[in-house]
Amino acid sequence: MHVLSEPDVAQIFRNLTQEKCHDFIDILGKALVAISAESKPNVADSEKLIHQPLRTVFATKANNSCIFMPVSDTVSTGVKVVTVASGGIQGVINVFSPDGRLQGLLAAAEVTAFRTALASMTLFVRCTSLRKENILVLGSGRQAEWHARLALLLYPNQIRQVTFINRGRQRLNELERDVLGDLGQRYANIKFATFAKEGTVDYEAKLLEALQACDVIFSCTPSIEPNFPYSALKSVPKQRFISLIGSYKPHMHEIDSETLLSGGGKIYVDSKSACMEESGELNTAKVTEDQLIEMGDLLGELSPEQALDIPDGCNIIYKCVGMGLMDLVVGKKVLDVGKEEGLGTNVDGF
Repeated sequence: MHVLSEPDVAQIFRNLTQEKCHDFIDILGKALVAISAESKPNVADSEKLIHQPLRTVFATKANNSCIFMPVSDTVSTGVKVVTVASGGIQGVINVFSPDGRLQGLLAAAEVTAFRTALASMTLFVRCTSLRKENILVLGSGRQAEWHARLALLLYPNQIRQVTFINRGRQRLNELERDVLGDLGQRYANIKFATFAKEGTVDYEAKLLEALQACDVIFSCTPSIEPNFPYSALKSVPKQRFISLIGSYKPHMHEIDSETLLSGGGKIYVDSKSACMEESGELNTAKVTEDQLIEMGDLLGELSPEQALDIPDGCNIIYKCVGMGLMDLVVGKKVLDVGKEEGLGTNVDGF
């Protein structure tokens, strides 16, 4: 069994080359294609290789959310166990052989943030016709960090500015201290900016200006109400890439219904069933399943290097609530890279 700590995982991700990042995107894309193919009604349960029940979530008396996500692709079985507390996400991903032997154990917090951002990138890299000069990131946690890191790694010559917006100032201060210093050194020609709703007198005016200027919105907030009105985007019409990964319960909403439906009636999702079950934005907008396009179906239709055809005047809207299969395939790849790079610890006897 191989064990990777949180610092080991962080080192692997922060040292990724653009080529290795595309390797991760390819691995995740193939997993999404496989799960979408098996979800079709003509595939008998006895023939399915992937088994992925919906996650189990409960809250403890201490108001901590415990999440259990089991999955198997027949080649491997994985179980992610995490706790979401006031201090953030902590937990582990367990990777087992088909016969139940524990093959690897890795810290889950960094993997969760990375694989979610990576899921956004599976669509982002196909939107070659969209401008990527001005990136707006809503949120200040690890999810927000990794959306910015991966976009910068993939498009360092196209991006000109990255702006982080958060409700509270303290988390932005931590982001500036722990993340933006590093990114500023890596990408000296790119401008980084932050501002918070807290303590900013002209917040609404600054938010409007940022929304009007942006080409890309990575929304990474567990908001219960939309972070901005669609009218702000309409005031400066342009095609934008908008991903939503922060809301994962029916009462949560990162955007309003007009923004959600601004993709010409098409919404790209990681999983139709999971998004219909868990996405507050879809429920409020009364979205039907035939308006959703699973990433696995899309990638299965496109050739490896083929770009997405985007109709004029339409935004690209992507909603992701996360699946255990993402943790399994990305976790296995991280374990392999860790072994290759001499990171982590081998433990005998499992």
